[in-house]
Amino acid sequence: MEQEQLKRTLEALLFVASKPFKAKEFAKILELEEADVKTALDVLAEEKKDSGIVLLKNKDEYQLSTNSACSTQVKNFLNAELREKLTDATVEVLAIIAYRQPISKAEIEAIRGVNSQYSLRHLLMRGLIEKTSNPADARSFLYQTTTEFLMHLGLTSVNELPEFAKLVEHIKLPQTPGLNQQALSFESAPQAPIVTALVQTEKAESVPLKSVNQETSDEEEGAVEEDIDKGA
Repeated sequence: MEQEQLKRTLEALLFVASKPFKAKEFAKILELEEADVKTALDVLAEEKKDSGIVLLKNKDEYQLSTNSACSTQVKNFLNAELREKLTDATVEVLAIIAYRQPISKAEIEAIRGVNSQYSLRHLLMRGLIEKTSNPADARSFLYQTTTEFLMHLGLTSVNELPEFAKLVEHIKLPQTPGLNQQALSFESAPQAPIVTALVQTEKAESVPLKSVNQETSDEEEGAVEEDIDKGA
């Protein structure tokens, strides 16, 4: 592999990596000599030293990071995002993870029927969920709630979450032919009433939520998420 292509490949891998990686790990993945990978990483680090994204090297580990010269603006941007209230769609994703954890992104999106990358990103940034390794597929992650999530809800364990069956017990389903109360589940039920029931429980009052009555449909939020993904 020529060096320019190797640099592009390494930059792409570093971008999607969630932790620092060693040159020998990249060499194993790419089936290349470790010396060639180190050379390409060093060249990449030199090229990016004055850009907004720099390549950090700590001993034998490499990771992309924002340039320290932009730290004030980056912090202000992130703090502004964290001050925003969670949208109904984000709370929806959080509820699914809370009751089905650990769960993959594909499973979450199969339940919701829309792209959930935007919501997952916000929940990760707020520390309400975290990634964990997938024992069935080392190339993907599973999502689960964090201690921060328990603190927000005033719980000591996820076992203290209200029983799902009780949450939806009094929810009236829309008049859909062939659909009855017995069919109510995460896979088939409208998620908005479920989220409403969840956030109306006494212990959920501390979670910052957008008004459930705000007129933002799942389809609209999904479209926004897809646009963000395409621009990433």
